[in-house]
Amino acid sequence: MTARLFCLGACLVALGVLSGPMGKANAQSNTVEQQVGWVSDVRGMRHFSGLRCPDIVGELFRTKVLAADADRLAGCVYSGREGLRAILRQHVPGTSSRAASDYLNSYRSSGFRRVQLSGAGAGGITFVTNDWTPNIQYETLWRFAGEKADFTVWMSYTLPQQETDIGPAFAAFTDILNRQN
Repeated sequence: MTARLFCLGACLVALGVLSGPMGKANAQSNTVEQQVGWVSDVRGMRHFSGLRCPDIVGELFRTKVLAADADRLAGCVYSGREGLRAILRQHVPGTSSRAASDYLNSYRSSGFRRVQLSGAGAGGITFVTNDWTPNIQYETLWRFAGEKADFTVWMSYTLPQQETDIGPAFAAFTDILNRQN
């Protein structure tokens, strides 16, 4: 009987010790997201501005949500296979052209070479950001003007390694943006 009570007590202490810090960490994480306007949604996260960021877009998984800053509203960071990264950003209506212009000027002034791609990359502003390795690193920004908000999608990828991933990823982002606006 004493052994059973001891075992039960030890189990309760272990559960209390384990659930205490984990519960606090989760509460703190949720509080930070809520403080910058994000709430959990059935399929992902939703910002008070109306931006919805699904957990999965095409083959990409949402890894982070972003707060608004001086000239951008909410955003989400996504990651895919072999380092493919994407950021979806919501902008105030009518400001995505300025965001694209800022991107173009910043990358040019940093010395990156602008290139024109075919396929999905043809509709965006693309720069080579690493051409000293066998897989060349590209970064592309696409902009979308909507009725309620403007959006940009930035993607970082390597060619030829991720060539077959870019089109479907871009199409998946276009699809979720069409449903939001």
